[in-house]
Amino acid sequence: MNPIGISGAIAQIGLILSCEKPLPNMAKRFYIQKLDAIRGAACLYILLHNFVYGLYGKELVSGNLKLLFSAGQEVVIIFFILSGFVVRLSLERHPKTLFRTFFVRRFRRIYFPLVITFLVSLAIAALRGKAIEEFSWYDLAGNLLLLQDFGSVKPGTWFYPFLGNLPLWFLSYEWWFYLMFYPAYKYLPKNNKRIYSIAAFSILFYAIYVAIPNQIALILSYFILWWVGVECAEVFLRDRTFTYRNLQPIFIGLGLAVVATSLPLFWLEDLKPGYYPFLMFRHFFAAFLGLGVGLIWYRYRLVGFDLLLGKCAAIAPISYSLYLLSYPILVQWGLNSFSPKTWFMYVINAIVLFTLAYLTEIKWQPRVNRCIK
Repeated sequence: MNPIGISGAIAQIGLILSCEKPLPNMAKRFYIQKLDAIRGAACLYILLHNFVYGLYGKELVSGNLKLLFSAGQEVVIIFFILSGFVVRLSLERHPKTLFRTFFVRRFRRIYFPLVITFLVSLAIAALRGKAIEEFSWYDLAGNLLLLQDFGSVKPGTWFYPFLGNLPLWFLSYEWWFYLMFYPAYKYLPKNNKRIYSIAAFSILFYAIYVAIPNQIALILSYFILWWVGVECAEVFLRDRTFTYRNLQPIFIGLGLAVVATSLPLFWLEDLKPGYYPFLMFRHFFAAFLGLGVGLIWYRYRLVGFDLLLGKCAAIAPISYSLYLLSYPILVQWGLNSFSPKTWFMYVINAIVLFTLAYLTEIKWQPRVNRCIK
């Protein structure tokens, strides 16, 4: 799943760019037909990942099914790459965007669904009778600052996801990458060697993290994964196609980061795939592998793309809220001891999840956007 998602994103960009239509028309068609399909497929996979792992923990599914949905964190890398690509393309359409406008748009986009998620998590914790026991002002403050992470598998974490909503780890990276993009894009040289500066930056902070584990260094070390999407967008805008030659700097920069994350593996005797430092290596290697597979798939004109991922575009407009709300609704509510363990109830949980995500994204978010400008 993870190579298909990442490679689909990279390869389809090239196909769309090979046409001669103006950028706004191309971008619009790309979002509807392909990018949304990848985003929706990645979100659906993560929903199933959370649910299947919850079922497996209660011995309700087989180990083979768990293995099939074991790449949840790698699929999050898809969101990083797509996010960097989309932000860069957005700036191309609105080149005079001021930092204040850029900040406000992303602030309201990130924070409103997050606040809704906090309220839902509180309500579910209350239903479980765990609200007082699990509530932490300290973690709430850290989550509002978007500095939370999956601390049980990474040393140096300062704040845990609020009320145990583990997928929230992704947001701390995404938010700070948004803020880092604007100055990096404005002030770094605009050429195909820029990726090397970003790679050096990420490698430096990964070395700092290895020496002194801390949340800031870890977030900054991942910046290249997000920036890969930015550089792919530059190729998108400049060449209208993908080749190994025009992607070579990206492969080299990302490859250096992969090597850097592999080095700590050599002096540890007990390597666990889901824990530091192997987990970081998994993330970086997944991005590198996905780019390579994507380039190959592009050469074969994305054969089978629509069959594999096309229908998933329908859920893309609510994918962000689905991601945030899936763990509390499907796992903490749906698989908790107070809830009946029947497939009928699981369907009810899913209906609640999709309905609330629809209301948040489609009905309420536009009103928030009009109020916060």
